[in-house]
Amino acid sequence: MEKLKIAITQIGTDTASSDLVRQVCEDSILLELCTPIVCDRETDASAADALVIVPTTEPAKCPADATLIIATNKTNFMPLSKEPTAEDIIRLRVVLERDFDCRSPRIAIVQDAPMQNPELASQVTNEQSINTYGPYAVEEFLSKDAACHFDCIITTDGETTCGRLITDLAQEAPVRFFAGRESVVTAVYQPIHTNEEEEEEEGLADVSALTHPFYLAIDIVRNRAFYDGARQNPLQKLYHDKREDRRKDNAPQTNDNKEDKGQES
Repeated sequence: MEKLKIAITQIGTDTASSDLVRQVCEDSILLELCTPIVCDRETDASAADALVIVPTTEPAKCPADATLIIATNKTNFMPLSKEPTAEDIIRLRVVLERDFDCRSPRIAIVQDAPMQNPELASQVTNEQSINTYGPYAVEEFLSKDAACHFDCIITTDGETTCGRLITDLAQEAPVRFFAGRESVVTAVYQPIHTNEEEEEEEGLADVSALTHPFYLAIDIVRNRAFYDGARQNPLQKLYHDKREDRRKDNAPQTNDNKEDKGQES
């Protein structure tokens, strides 16, 4: 199988971070899985199979035509700035099934404020056959250590609750994924800050934060290929227009046919 080409672009100028990017691109394990390509901006990554964004000043912003998913080693998060709708959950199911290879995904809604539609989870479960649960209050959710039971958790106050859950649940090396786009784009969760006075362990953590977006991008590209391939019709549609047969039968004989008949006689 041909190795995937994964482009990597850095937002902002930081010499130490640039050195770290080059270090990751030379990682022997990563090179066995893909071919990293360092580019200056997203448009340069059109020939690659996926793009990894490395911010150095502020988190990478989710494009308007995409849905932000924060992936961790145990579960995924979908931070919204409003209460979710049935359409949001339906869209999320497609992302989980196609990009994360989650069959019959389980989704939880976590928010402290009362929902305008408290029956949303049961309605979506019954009408759309999407396993949806909640709403759960933050403290209740944390006390039950319920994150591992769900494939994605929807939060409704932007990234505030999402960030708290990621911290309190000790989720390591989160990755931002901009779902819903034709191209696969992942990003380092938080800006990469390096300092010569940092301890060696912190430097290793930064490298891990950079490699995880690569691994996620590779998985998503492969999951999409399998998902789409399994749903393609292997048989071409056969359509035979009988009108073409009638046209041929009623068509006048050509001169060549007449000459052939004359020669035969």
